[in-house]
Amino acid sequence: MQKFIEEYQTYNTPSEIRSECNAITFINIGTTNLQINGVNLVPGSQLISEGNEGEYNVTRYRLSFTTGGNEVCQVIRKIYV
Repeated sequence: MQKFIEEYQTYNTPSEIRSECNAITFINIGTTNLQINGVNLVPGSQLISEGNEGEYNVTRYRLSFTTGGNEVCQVIRKIYV
């Protein structure tokens, strides 16, 4: 049995996020559009990159926001321990 933890972080400024995990989820909990590596997320939507057993995601994600509104992105990472 493989043990893991879920790490929760909130971002409200343009950022680069190194995944370094098995699975990662981005949730736009703000009121303005969010872009992740060019993919547009409207408020309330999410982007999920799920990993299979034993996989390790090393993608670098770039977050940016459109102007105006509340800029908040919740990131959940699944990390093996």
